[in-house]
Amino acid sequence: MTFALPASHDQVSLLVDWTSKNRPADLPAAQEAQREMHARLPDAVRKADRFLRYMDRAAEGMTPELLPWFWDGVTQALLLFGGDKCRWAAPRAHARARQAEADHALPVDHGHHASHTLFVARSGVLPGKEVRAFQKWITDTLPPERAHPALTALITARAAGGSAPAAGTHTLLAKSAKAAGVGEQEQSRALAGVLAASRGTAIPAALFKGAAKVFAETPPPAGHLAAFWELFPPGRYAKNDGGMWLDMLDASGAVDALVRGEVTPEAGVAGWLQHFVRLHLFVASGDGVIVQRMPQELYALLPRLAPRLRAEDRPLNTWTSGSGHSNLDGMLLAACLAHGIPVSMPPRTMEFSYIKDAPHLGSLLAHPVLGPRAELQISRGHRHYTDAPPGVRSAIGFYPGVPEAVPVVRARAEEYVSRIGRAGLPEARFALGGLDDLLDDAAVAALEGIEDELAEVDPLRPLLRALHGGLPEELGWPAFDEAVAELGGPGGVLRLCPSWPVLTLVGADRAIAVDHTGRRDSIGFPAGRGEIPMARYLDGRFLVAVSGRAYWSDRPDDTFVLTPTTDPDIRNWSEQQSLLDEGERSGYRFAPSPSQHSVMRQMSDGTAVWVHHDHHDRYTWHVLTGTGVEKGASLPDFFAEGPGEGMRWDSKSLSLVRLPEGVDSPLGDKDGLSGLRVAVEDHHNGTGERFIEGADGRRARHLARGATGVPMGILRFPGTGVDLVVTWGSHRSDRREAFAVAVEDDTLQWEVRTSPVSGREHLPYYPPVGFWHFLRPRDPGSSAALRGAEPDIARALVDAHRAEGSTGVLKALDGHLPGVVHEAVRAGVVRAVAAAAELSTRREALVERIRADRAAFTGGGPGA
Repeated sequence: MTFALPASHDQVSLLVDWTSKNRPADLPAAQEAQREMHARLPDAVRKADRFLRYMDRAAEGMTPELLPWFWDGVTQALLLFGGDKCRWAAPRAHARARQAEADHALPVDHGHHASHTLFVARSGVLPGKEVRAFQKWITDTLPPERAHPALTALITARAAGGSAPAAGTHTLLAKSAKAAGVGEQEQSRALAGVLAASRGTAIPAALFKGAAKVFAETPPPAGHLAAFWELFPPGRYAKNDGGMWLDMLDASGAVDALVRGEVTPEAGVAGWLQHFVRLHLFVASGDGVIVQRMPQELYALLPRLAPRLRAEDRPLNTWTSGSGHSNLDGMLLAACLAHGIPVSMPPRTMEFSYIKDAPHLGSLLAHPVLGPRAELQISRGHRHYTDAPPGVRSAIGFYPGVPEAVPVVRARAEEYVSRIGRAGLPEARFALGGLDDLLDDAAVAALEGIEDELAEVDPLRPLLRALHGGLPEELGWPAFDEAVAELGGPGGVLRLCPSWPVLTLVGADRAIAVDHTGRRDSIGFPAGRGEIPMARYLDGRFLVAVSGRAYWSDRPDDTFVLTPTTDPDIRNWSEQQSLLDEGERSGYRFAPSPSQHSVMRQMSDGTAVWVHHDHHDRYTWHVLTGTGVEKGASLPDFFAEGPGEGMRWDSKSLSLVRLPEGVDSPLGDKDGLSGLRVAVEDHHNGTGERFIEGADGRRARHLARGATGVPMGILRFPGTGVDLVVTWGSHRSDRREAFAVAVEDDTLQWEVRTSPVSGREHLPYYPPVGFWHFLRPRDPGSSAALRGAEPDIARALVDAHRAEGSTGVLKALDGHLPGVVHEAVRAGVVRAVAAAAELSTRREALVERIRADRAAFTGGGPGA
């Protein structure tokens, strides 16, 4: 007997319907149980386990013959009522019905049992063990010709309901079909129907493998091929590499059908491939994910998909995944380029993975944009790869059988040569080192004539550029310079404690506070403290803190312990995380910042202070009020116009400060404010360029580099007309320097250290970048004299250095540029000339090394 399924939960009457037809005497009990079920059903949405306990009690005194119908009715009501809790309870009610049949050896109504089990399966809650039980039941009770379609219908319905088919489904169906005496074509059709219905479930890889064998022998119906392309598993990433799925697509003829244009995935071929890559870039591992290679089956498939992918012309993103992690698959990218498949340009900062094993590496190296990036990563690989051959440092050496490596290595080598002859001294030094590192034996052999190009470079041009564009020693802050000298030079400055616009320099036995007007105050420390104290100048007095205790300089005997209950303003002002605190290095510390926030930087328009931190929203600015940091992100009016269409603010690089009265900043100012607006492209694969604008309208485009940190301002070097992007905060944790990069060609011109701890004490010592507003030419006359330097003067200075060192340089300077009289400026000239002389010597040595290597290759070397 088959009862029609109700349309809604309140129409469920299975128990009463069966009882009225089969056991009228029990009808009152059935009606009472059914009323109890409907009354308790709404509670199942919140407490499904409690609902089942109530139903257990309702069933306790029931005639055994009624129990399966009671529990099947409960199952139907739960599924029709809906909700996660009800879906959890429904299979348990279904299991109670089957258990009652077994416990009391009750006859099973074939029609009802089959239709009801299909209903549960279609609802997506039928457990796998119930499928096995159903199979056993139909095998035992139905003839094979009826059992096979019933089992197929159940497995298909269960898959359509969202339950993944079992790994051995193909075997189960094959056995059932064999018992029913149906042919292989029917077996293939049944399996194809199950797979087609399994969209959105986690189909086991073993089932794909088994299906591929079945379909290779007996192709499935063509009507199912389109559905096979939509069998993506649910979730953000897969638990396998997808290779067996691709095998099944190929064996079934789905790939051929797509190639012929007979089927198209719902998202298009490009959309399908993008979805596949996003799912399989990472694979589950323990509680997280790990990166994995694309399966070999995909690389076999790409040439066949390529014509349709080219026709759709939708670039493939080869690095993002649904897991939230990114990985730039160089092997996949190279294969796509080899087959002409459109690809998106990955972010400039990403490195390629699996690039060493890419069979189509030549296609990647030949790409005008990606080739140089790949070559740079390969050529630097000898620093990281433990299996790098001895002496091999270039992509040519790593891949002698890839001819595309030669032109891209040559292009980088020639760029190095160009920078040696045109960039600032630091960049020329870096370029020469990079060229030396690049030119291994294979590169020297392949790059014929590179030594002649290098020999033609004039190493004096970087020196002339430095003398004409301005040396860092030409600028100074008199009060800062005097305080540094009083403390014994840069080595005597142990801490820098900002409290804008005052900077306190802390030495071994005293601290000196200075600002734009000059020296403000000083304080002495008792000897033998051991720990370097904090000393900030606040409201006309010093706040001194050391070893967890603090005092005000006007009440030195009134010390207090810094505890969490201490006034938070005082506590924060007396704290820094280390000698390299952010405020210490940037110079901007306008107000105390609550310790519960990870404050990165500060800025102010003179009326309010904004802090940059990650407490509420990572990497955003929040205004600081008297009660703490406001939760909502905000920016000063200086940024009100926005960064422009397609752009976003580079949050880490924004700055704003209200200058003291009468200060004209070399970083530019307008209406008393100096600041920097920095924007970047608002998409993941931007070029990395920063579009910079100062408060007074000066502009620059700057390619961010990790080695030089974030932009802090545009310095217009007085008397030169040269604009320099000032960057600060190198990623190298042991170095705290500021860098000046020419706006003209985005090359590094000079470096200075801005922290007491740097590791590069030979560099000029500058205040933190936030106090560069107070820099002025130390001696305009000396600076003007340097601008008149000619090539012959530069050569004379270098020759003098080679002959007599710094003494010779100073003599030559007096003879050729007598107007350079300021000691700091003269010291800067000596430093620059020494760097130019070293550059020239190293260039000559590299030319000789290349020539010797080439002579050895051609048999013309010593001993030949």
